[in-house]
Amino acid sequence: MKFILSQGKFNVFLIFILLAISTSLVSKLTSTYEKDIVFKLVVKDVPDDKVIYKKSHDSVQLKVRGFGFSLAKYYFKPAELKISVKKLKELNNSFLWEQKSNFQETKFDFDSSIEILTISEDSIILYFDQYISKKKYIKPNISINFLSGFDSFKPASVTSDSVTLLGPKDIINKIDYVDTEFIKLNNVNSDIQINLSLLKPAYDNLLIDLNYIEYKLEVDQYTEEIINVPVNILTNENVKYNYYPKDLSVKYFVSIEDYKKINPIDFKIECVLDKNESVLIPKLTKKPDFVKNIRISSNQIQLIILE
Repeated sequence: MKFILSQGKFNVFLIFILLAISTSLVSKLTSTYEKDIVFKLVVKDVPDDKVIYKKSHDSVQLKVRGFGFSLAKYYFKPAELKISVKKLKELNNSFLWEQKSNFQETKFDFDSSIEILTISEDSIILYFDQYISKKKYIKPNISINFLSGFDSFKPASVTSDSVTLLGPKDIINKIDYVDTEFIKLNNVNSDIQINLSLLKPAYDNLLIDLNYIEYKLEVDQYTEEIINVPVNILTNENVKYNYYPKDLSVKYFVSIEDYKKINPIDFKIECVLDKNESVLIPKLTKKPDFVKNIRISSNQIQLIILE
């Protein structure tokens, strides 16, 4: 019986406590307060051909007066100050917001019962740049180490050699090319077909129209061959001369599939005659497209001017 009475007294006490708290809370919510609120800047109605890349202020502080219940939500929810650029002054690639002339059309994120007392900034500058699109070269970033006896004799192919960037003109003009992710392949002895992800340049307000490219490279087994090629002397001078050697050995790599296609006339070695020199420098001026790692047996041709 004593326990029941004690429990009843406790319940009455608890009710009084809750009523006191409720009364205090209602009093606070219906009272008028002044509060400093930080508003995040949100820019609206920016033309399609422009982009805001910088603001003189990212937020502003307002001193406001209002009832407690009107201000309470700003303890939990960030406030926004929405600025439309439609009626702002445009000057030197920037929009200018001024408190004295643009305050009335500025949209604040609170109801009409709240009174604005002061605002921390007299003006806000929104810097913009022209929005343009431009194609940029894609640079595949791939390292290939072939297994001994294997190589590639044709250029790699990609699904696209360029990418379109969309962004501020000033930023786009700073970019020369777009890299892919780095891939290293070792002991390669077969054709390569791989996707390479593009690395978006590290700038804000920049869009890219591709995420990756497909990279293909034919890989062939090769053989090393040697062929003798005659040396041709180029001259406009009316002199008699002799030279040696008359031909040079040319070493090269060629795929096993193509080595039978090689003919001496596919190569040409030429020297420009200078009668004041006793040694001429041979240059390979013609070669097949499907050979590589070409070496000439000598880099000198001895010249003899005959009297």
